[in-house]
Amino acid sequence: SSGGSSGGCFIGGSSSSSAPLASRRAAITTGIGCALSSGAPAAAARKPSPPQPVTDRNGAGVTETAWLSADHSRAELVLGLDGDPYFLLTETVRPAAGSEGEAAPPTRRLLEYAIKAECTHLGCLVQEDVALLAGPGGFACPCHGSKYDATGAVTRGPAPAPLGIARVTAREPDGALLMSAWEGDDPRRRA
Repeated sequence: SSGGSSGGCFIGGSSSSSAPLASRRAAITTGIGCALSSGAPAAAARKPSPPQPVTDRNGAGVTETAWLSADHSRAELVLGLDGDPYFLLTETVRPAAGSEGEAAPPTRRLLEYAIKAECTHLGCLVQEDVALLAGPGGFACPCHGSKYDATGAVTRGPAPAPLGIARVTAREPDGALLMSAWEGDDPRRRA
């Protein structure tokens, strides 16, 4: 039987198993190329997955109140978007002194994003950088030595890009943390 045309791609030749290997390879390569080029708009139109619950290492759901009340002096992994490991980030908020000169005690809050714990070089699981624990913090890849600052920006290669991020929100009214794909400008680039 002879080949046909589909979506502007022509795949010719015979479907016989006696066809030369080179011809079959050419047909397969052409077919894959056509499938990829015609499927590109569908892939681009794919909707991001809905927000997913954040769970701890034991699979239990994580709430904003529980996370902020626990001592997370070291970065801890949670499972987030698509079951991938992420670091939840907090910052300390120091309120201004009141009218009587007394400052309210500092509080912690979750940042709007979590950092994906996957090195952008070859996908190894990054860890908290022990050398930076007393300072600003950061992450290191144990496989090939890439280093990232506390925001996930590359400070030493071979990693080609910053660590990925996902949006973190607290669901109303129970405060369960949800993670979704980050859309829009990277918040780490804001001045």
